[in-house]
Amino acid sequence: MPMGLNFGTEFIYTLVIVFLCFLVYYKTKEMYDLTKHKGIKYFRFAFLFFGLSYACRFLIHLIQLSLIAFDFILPKRFLFPVFMVPVGYFSTMAILFLAYSLVWKKLKYRKFINLANIIALTISISAFLYHSPFVLSLIQLPLLISILFIVAKKHSKKKKTNTLGIYFLIIAFWFVSLFLLGPKGKMPYEVMITLELISIALFSTIYYKVSKWIK
Repeated sequence: MPMGLNFGTEFIYTLVIVFLCFLVYYKTKEMYDLTKHKGIKYFRFAFLFFGLSYACRFLIHLIQLSLIAFDFILPKRFLFPVFMVPVGYFSTMAILFLAYSLVWKKLKYRKFINLANIIALTISISAFLYHSPFVLSLIQLPLLISILFIVAKKHSKKKKTNTLGIYFLIIAFWFVSLFLLGPKGKMPYEVMITLELISIALFSTIYYKVSKWIK
């Protein structure tokens, strides 16, 4: 498979996810303006940071495609050490804000934001040292599992809600992303395309459910 085709596919995929992230962020603005519910506020922040994280990845692909257009290949080891720091920070903050949107009544915001920054910076430094987005996602995996337990516990005595479905879809999206961030050389192109389509379908469903949630 030509390298340009691989980067081109990732470029389009990342652009779509960035668009959907900010679409969810702005879509929930109306509901927050009406209710001033802090849980919605922190839920919005999670998607803002998701969007910033994928925007950084989009920038990586944009640089790679630009270099390919000029027949100049810059090894990823020169790009990742720089970009993995903001990617690690923003994506970790997204996960932490997602968790905080569920437990904001039990933890003061100032304490949360201080702790969240320490965790995010620590993980982003780890991302810089390993130079691997896959390792970054594996480090973040315990945080996602914690969210899964919080959601399950919070809704164990309640009927299934649209909110519950949204959180599970976000976690499912992240798990699919784990496979997409694996070694590309060992993954057939058809499998990569299928996972990217599944990932986009999951995020599109999240946007649809958020739209219904607002209504």
